[in-house]
Amino acid sequence: MDIKKLFREYAKLSSAHFISLTATIPVTGAIAMGEKNLFLLTVIFFIGLAAHIFGFAFNHYNDIEVDCLVDQINKRPLPSGSISKKHALIYISLIFLSGFVFTLYFFGIKLLALYLIGIILASLYDRYSKKISGMDFILAASVTTGVVFGAATVSFEFTNLVLLLFILAFIQTLNLNLIAGGIKDADHDFMINSKHIATRLGLKVKNGIFIVPKTFKFLAYLFGIVYAFFIISFVIFKLIMISLPLFITLIFLNILFLYITYKMIHLKGFDRQEVRKYVIIQYTINWLNIPVLLMSIAPWAGLLVFYPLIGLVLSNIIIHQTIFRPQVL
Repeated sequence: MDIKKLFREYAKLSSAHFISLTATIPVTGAIAMGEKNLFLLTVIFFIGLAAHIFGFAFNHYNDIEVDCLVDQINKRPLPSGSISKKHALIYISLIFLSGFVFTLYFFGIKLLALYLIGIILASLYDRYSKKISGMDFILAASVTTGVVFGAATVSFEFTNLVLLLFILAFIQTLNLNLIAGGIKDADHDFMINSKHIATRLGLKVKNGIFIVPKTFKFLAYLFGIVYAFFIISFVIFKLIMISLPLFITLIFLNILFLYITYKMIHLKGFDRQEVRKYVIIQYTINWLNIPVLLMSIAPWAGLLVFYPLIGLVLSNIIIHQTIFRPQVL
């Protein structure tokens, strides 16, 4: 296999399409605490990058048998055999060690403990997500730990904005994994009798029919409403100070998020490509709240708005020679 193709396969294993978002999670915590040192923010980004690659690649490693059962997904590097299990494990270990060393060298033992807590929680999710119900909450705790990590690189005396980011990161992850992820995996999770909450609630694809129970729809709307509630409450009660234009932008984003949620849970049939589209749109809209909030203390943080688009376009060009059609999700 030539170098370019090998690079593409490892990028697929790393779920490169979401790298620009998840690798930025600890960076948002640091910015919310007032960090402006570009070098340190870059270091934090690379630690977030290592955590992202570890979490997603280890998830693929644990899901090989399931991925082999589903068309399109069975073209991923591990089930297709383009990367062996041995080489994948070596890659995952090296990525873990790079994050370990970077954290210890630049931020010391306390921050290393936080890094390891996040990695352990992500590993538990990767290992047991389809075997034990409620592992979505473990993953949400792992992602929230990433925000805590970023904020703690500045200080452990967290601001109200950082506390809001903790809450939003937890809800965002629950939504992405339980709602969007549940829909994305509805076909094969039902097939393997997964213990995922979405499957336990009755979400499934049976005989070509996409079945979305009322309880699942309720949860989908609940996450969106609670997410918006915390943002609006923090602003109204002046726990964070934000300009009126930014506040209006936040309200618009959350209304749009609920609309996309409605479209996603009322799909007439299960089409993986269409589901991919809605998952990316929904998660991107949800994410856009964060840079808008950060602009209240660091106007330049608005540049993060472009991260999802840049990351998606670059990953698609590098991996799939296309722009807007994500093939691995």
